[in-house]
Amino acid sequence: MKNTSKSKNIIIAVGLFVVGFITYGVYHNWREIKYVAALLFTTLPHTDVTSFSIISSATDPAIKTFDSPNWIYVNRNIVVERKPELPPDRRELLLWLPGTGGKGDRQTAFCNLAADLGYHVITLVYPNKIPAAICRDDSDPNAFENFRMAIIQGGRTKYISVEKSESIENRLVKLLLFLKVKRPEENWGQFLNDDGTIKWEAVAVGGQSQGGGHAALIAIKHRVARVICAASPKDYSKKLDVPAAWYGDESATPKVCFFTFNHRQDPQACTPQQLLENLKALGLDAFGPPIDVATVDFPYHHTRILTTSYPEANAPSENSIEGLIVHGSTVADTNADHWKQVWTYMLTEPTP
Repeated sequence: MKNTSKSKNIIIAVGLFVVGFITYGVYHNWREIKYVAALLFTTLPHTDVTSFSIISSATDPAIKTFDSPNWIYVNRNIVVERKPELPPDRRELLLWLPGTGGKGDRQTAFCNLAADLGYHVITLVYPNKIPAAICRDDSDPNAFENFRMAIIQGGRTKYISVEKSESIENRLVKLLLFLKVKRPEENWGQFLNDDGTIKWEAVAVGGQSQGGGHAALIAIKHRVARVICAASPKDYSKKLDVPAAWYGDESATPKVCFFTFNHRQDPQACTPQQLLENLKALGLDAFGPPIDVATVDFPYHHTRILTTSYPEANAPSENSIEGLIVHGSTVADTNADHWKQVWTYMLTEPTP
């Protein structure tokens, strides 16, 4: 069995081993050795949420790179038992995409909250070693979009080459098919069309940093349930001194379904002022000005541009320790109590 939780979960896992062992035996075939090797149950701080990991190569042998575990979260009391005292099953998948270099075990508090609000949740590993900011000095206005679409669907640009099997879309399809067979009670198949493609209208797509940019572009290309961008979208051309061209494309998803949450001093990939220009290029200012969540109570005047200055930073520079801290702050596990209302707003604010 591959241990993907490392030391942070070992003590908890040992303490709850018997419960996890029995649960696994009830729902799975003991003789399927590959599945046992690929799957690790780990109980996280919220005991109502079942969380486990699956490596991508267990779902498709053609996936050979970026094979660290994907993490899955589901509250079975909601989606299987349908307990009336809990939130209803949203019948929506939250697809969460980590940032550059991020693994599937990031932003666990946010994902646990989403599961407790009735989402099925997948944090998906994908080819994320190269940052999208590599395109910011390119004179081609479509450089950012081409880079991202190569990762989303598979393709080649001068900056990256991704086989279709390694793409976000193939990884998600194969994982959903895997879960549909292995965990039928949880109804993961509802997020696939009859032809095996992704049922995007039942997917809320979100992410942090590079992942948030992918989420926004996916929503431009496909009608999705909602979009959540943390520390993003950051595609700003320094060469042309304008936001990425794709922000102005006709969107398959209504812009009212987009939600962004950024630190006001985040220096990564573009300046805070350039980020605001990106959000205006997306048209999100049509739903109200940026709102500092420390000064306006929930539901934040229903804005789609949420900001914070927490934690405070002293003029952080790109790639400095302070800069990296504020860049990850809006979905950091350490800030879970601080952001619970903000996260709840982005996950549940009514959308068309």
